[in-house]
Amino acid sequence: MSVATNLLSANTSGIETNTSGWTAGANTTLSQSSRFYQGTKSLGLTATAAGTVTATTATRVAVTAGVEYQAYAFFANVVAASGRTSAVSIAWYAGSSGGSAISTSAGAATALANSTAWNTPPPQVTAVAPAGAAWAAVTITVTGLSAGAVVAADVITLGVPSTWAGNFLGYNSASGETDANGWTATTNCTVDRVSTDSWEGWYSLRLTSVAAGTTRATSTPSVPISAGSTYVGMTYVKPAATTDVILEIRWYDAANIFLSASAVTWSAVPAGAWTRLTSIGTAPAGATAGHLAFRPQATAAGQVWLFDYNGLTLAPLIAGNLLSYNTQSFEVDASGWSAVSGCTIARTTASAVQGAASMAITTTGGANATVKTVAAVPVTPRLAYKATAYLYHGATPASVDVDVLFTWYDALGVEITTGTYRWTTSSAAGWYTPMGADVAPDNAVSLRVAFRILSPGTGTYYLDEAAVTLGGLGVIADAIPGAYGVAISLQGLTTGGHTHYGVWRVRDDGALTAVRGETGDMTAVPITGDLAVASDYEAPLGVPLQYSVRVYTGSDYLRATSRSVVIPEPPVTDVVVKDPTQPVRSSTLTVDTVPDWTRAARQGVHQISGRTTPIVITDVRTSRTGTMTVVTETRDDITRLWWLLESGNSLLIQWPSTWGEQDVYVQVGDVQETHILRWAKYQDRTWTLPLIEVDRPIGGLVGSATRTWADVEAESSDWLDVLTTHSAWLGVYSGEVG
Repeated sequence: MSVATNLLSANTSGIETNTSGWTAGANTTLSQSSRFYQGTKSLGLTATAAGTVTATTATRVAVTAGVEYQAYAFFANVVAASGRTSAVSIAWYAGSSGGSAISTSAGAATALANSTAWNTPPPQVTAVAPAGAAWAAVTITVTGLSAGAVVAADVITLGVPSTWAGNFLGYNSASGETDANGWTATTNCTVDRVSTDSWEGWYSLRLTSVAAGTTRATSTPSVPISAGSTYVGMTYVKPAATTDVILEIRWYDAANIFLSASAVTWSAVPAGAWTRLTSIGTAPAGATAGHLAFRPQATAAGQVWLFDYNGLTLAPLIAGNLLSYNTQSFEVDASGWSAVSGCTIARTTASAVQGAASMAITTTGGANATVKTVAAVPVTPRLAYKATAYLYHGATPASVDVDVLFTWYDALGVEITTGTYRWTTSSAAGWYTPMGADVAPDNAVSLRVAFRILSPGTGTYYLDEAAVTLGGLGVIADAIPGAYGVAISLQGLTTGGHTHYGVWRVRDDGALTAVRGETGDMTAVPITGDLAVASDYEAPLGVPLQYSVRVYTGSDYLRATSRSVVIPEPPVTDVVVKDPTQPVRSSTLTVDTVPDWTRAARQGVHQISGRTTPIVITDVRTSRTGTMTVVTETRDDITRLWWLLESGNSLLIQWPSTWGEQDVYVQVGDVQETHILRWAKYQDRTWTLPLIEVDRPIGGLVGSATRTWADVEAESSDWLDVLTTHSAWLGVYSGEVG
């Protein structure tokens, strides 16, 4: 018997200062008594004449209608006497003062022992605050006093009783503190309560077998449930002998017809100790009500089991978790996980974040210890999924690396690929929260996640509250057909509540290059939503590339990396030439001759009188220069090439990967367009392009190489909007404003 918080003040409860917290009833004088159950004082109640004494709290306390409350108090005779009873009641009010009570909830009277010992268990009352109740007062009563006799009361308490959070069972069904009426002996047993042992409070329920075989006691009344929702049944049991105990949740329809039961068998529950049991079940179709039931397996008549702290609640699933509750929490067992390598696993109650259990990962000395979900969860291609858990490790000599692994499967259950996200803990003992995210491949239909502890040494780790949810930081890279670029789709940018993000291209050697965005390189873009898109028209052709996104605030960040993407190359005779800041200006050119590169020396040679050798003053060499010749075949080719060249901007030349040339930014000098044949109808041309290697140009990306009329229509309300937004057709074509 206990409450989470005593609503009565410390002095009202313990009378350590004075009796101001109490108002004497009829035939009663109040005083501080030197007797005490706790502290150094208690409330003395003296009878003016033979009969009953009462006292009521002087100040009402706030309560909430519909919430269950408990009140109790300890009593003792100052001088031993027989024939006295003690009781506690709660009066419910609408206001903080004045007015009549809405109703009064009275507890059963308890006889005081013919001694000066404090009565235990104490009298109590458990009741739900009625409709309209906002305030409550406690009254204590002792009967059978003679004139001038004194009794003492101490630790007077009013509050919400201790029980499972969200427990659908009333406190009496959960605890048996009032009586055993919250339970029905339905099969081969009797049910009562005892005050000799308990897990919580002063009483526990006692189930006694009538004969050998299955017994069952069922909670009453039923509690409302929702079909399709997952529920958890819980109890603490103390058997007199080691036996199996089945804990079940029984489902009923609206006509109170039994549908089915979700049962868990707990084998060889040890005798003489309190053990927590859990059952997990999903309410079947048509179910509207549920009961919790105990089913000990008796081997003889007269076997006894004590039950306490019982509960039936909605499973506290992590929001959006695709894993089952037991796979998340290990409250029943570790069957939702497998030990892949370097460890053994088992359910344990040695440590937990939520509930009573977690998974113990006992390492076996291998290089890594890996645990993986047994069942695959369904996924949608091209969406990001996040895996999280709590992981405990003791103090270690160095930090511990943990990989979060995402293994994706197709419709036939064949593994497609595995994504990895690494998390690093500190060396200090404690619970850590490794997490990672990955994007489902195009043909993925399911996912299994794993946690891999790198170089774990020998010891025990604990895993709890595991979850796989939709969302998390993710990046998808797709080659843009015909545009020799990459479309980069970002999702989950708001994960972690960061303020900025950046996007980088990652070469196979790990080199990073910031992707050009609308205002320049995308290294510090403000986060304005969960989704964003980017394009990369400077990526090399024909080689594997990845893209890395990082969301951050200061030094705190999360990152994600795309799967590899390869931009298809043009025909082997062609190069791709682009304006890096205006991707719509691009062309594939058929090369006649590749440049012979020259890097001119910058030096002065000075012949000195009387010296054989000169003095040479040098500087760094110039960038490369060379001349490339290309050919065109049609009038459209000629027009497209002149449009590419006429801006005078620096250009990017991208060579086929087999040519042994590195992509180069160039400035094109005076261009010569030469007729191959001196015949007007013959449109083939040879072009001489003098090139000077330059740095990557600065500036933002304007427009898109894949822009269509649909884009113009989507961004413009009418033709007037188009005309006032763009000063020329080039703006309409490229998307450039102005």
